[in-house]
Amino acid sequence: MRAMPEPFHYRHSGLQIASQIELPEWQAFVCKKGEPDVRIVLSDEPCHDCPTDGSVAVGETLRFAVEGIGGWQVEGGRTIRLHPGLTADLPELRLFTLGSAWGALGYQRGFAMWHGSAVERDGRAVLFCGDTGAGKSTLAAQLCADGASLVADDLSRVEASEGNALIHPSSSRIKLWREAIGNFGWDDYILQRDYYREDKFHCSAPKHLAEREAVPLAAIVVLGEAPKNRLERVSGAAALQAVMQGTIYRPEMLDALGGWSRQGALAAEIIRTVPVWRFERPKDFDAAPARAMLDRVLSG
Repeated sequence: MRAMPEPFHYRHSGLQIASQIELPEWQAFVCKKGEPDVRIVLSDEPCHDCPTDGSVAVGETLRFAVEGIGGWQVEGGRTIRLHPGLTADLPELRLFTLGSAWGALGYQRGFAMWHGSAVERDGRAVLFCGDTGAGKSTLAAQLCADGASLVADDLSRVEASEGNALIHPSSSRIKLWREAIGNFGWDDYILQRDYYREDKFHCSAPKHLAEREAVPLAAIVVLGEAPKNRLERVSGAAALQAVMQGTIYRPEMLDALGGWSRQGALAAEIIRTVPVWRFERPKDFDAAPARAMLDRVLSG
């Protein structure tokens, strides 16, 4: 295999990354060249041992493949090795590199890699989690339209710290359905159409925190749908269960890595200092309840 340069450098999730492919989704995280913690390497050889029906861990390497797109080897929390398929497009490769492969690398490094959207106001962040379709991105965008800054949309590193917890900014973009974009008046913020969904778009956030290393996490809000708005605190075992169910990313990879106990311990440590709330609401674009919810959870 021929050696390739690593001309693209990023600072993300507290790590220095050197990549052989450009990552437009991380454009806001571009940094000067430095000693990399992580390398993203493009291989011109097929990955015959990458399974297409799940993930397999062999020693320090986790392997997976997506039929028709390519295979990935995630090695010891230090290297993501891409094996493109013959007909793969770069957007497809980036999607799984910055999603599944990046999540697996975080798991290998012992990080809590949480699925959700987050915003910041007055120096503190709130993370929204829940089932697919719960409206995490829409709620985050609604609050950003009201003046908050985007911290995350999709996957973020969260860590326990002395007396509190921190979330690492992970995105300057947010994915929204066309209806939400029209409601917020964000047509000028559209960057591109989503690769797989015709009516969903990647939008630039009006304000984001990509230049920040980490932000104090003030609250975790588990989202649900109900006819009327309701906000309540959740504590104890119920809070841990709700957070684990609402944030865990690619559970099959945790199965392969034997990482469930580690992730459970991290979640328990984080919620020891971060309040957990449940926010149920109708699926509409009424900004007042979202604003009131943010005021309440930030006030403690």
